[in-house]
Amino acid sequence: MLAAGLLEELRDFHRRYNREKVAENRQDYQHGIFQSIGFKEFHEYLVSEGNCSPETSALLLQKGIQALKQVTKRYARRQNKWVRNRFLRRPGPNVPPVYGLEVSDLLRWEEDVLKPALEIVESFIQGREPPAEPVKMEYDVNENKRSHRVCELCDRVIIGDREWAAHTRSKSHLHHLKKRRKLEAASRVAETEGDSGGPETLGDDSSLPLP
Repeated sequence: MLAAGLLEELRDFHRRYNREKVAENRQDYQHGIFQSIGFKEFHEYLVSEGNCSPETSALLLQKGIQALKQVTKRYARRQNKWVRNRFLRRPGPNVPPVYGLEVSDLLRWEEDVLKPALEIVESFIQGREPPAEPVKMEYDVNENKRSHRVCELCDRVIIGDREWAAHTRSKSHLHHLKKRRKLEAASRVAETEGDSGGPETLGDDSSLPLP
């Protein structure tokens, strides 16, 4: 990205749209295009460029580069995880085949990645069989693809063991589960207080026997 002109693009965008916001302390890296990888990581470098020594500027640049590498790796891991979950572990209808390419050797990028990828895409466009084999879907030999379960909590019908496992780990299901547990806990507390007759209270002093 750096070799392709990332810094020049960031400088230009910072000068046009972000410099004034930074001066007014209104910069926001949580919304819109400013969420893109690069803005947050090079913030210190961009705002201090020209206002500090060359040594400090170089250190801030290296700091931004290291941060850029870290967030790019995290983003790539999230993408790989999403692809595996969506297309390989629990694919739904109309899921296209997924192809794996050897990307470990950057010096052979065109031979190992670009050329094979273009050939696969061209094969699909032309209706031909791709020259490479797709990645096999991950599955359990004991998996029942036609199992039928009803999630009363979410009011949904789930078909397939894999889909059921994915549903029980989904955010919506866990949210409903947490909500129900809170209601059950509150109900138990109310029942306990009802069985005990409520908190005891003492009467006034006139109800007590005189010594």
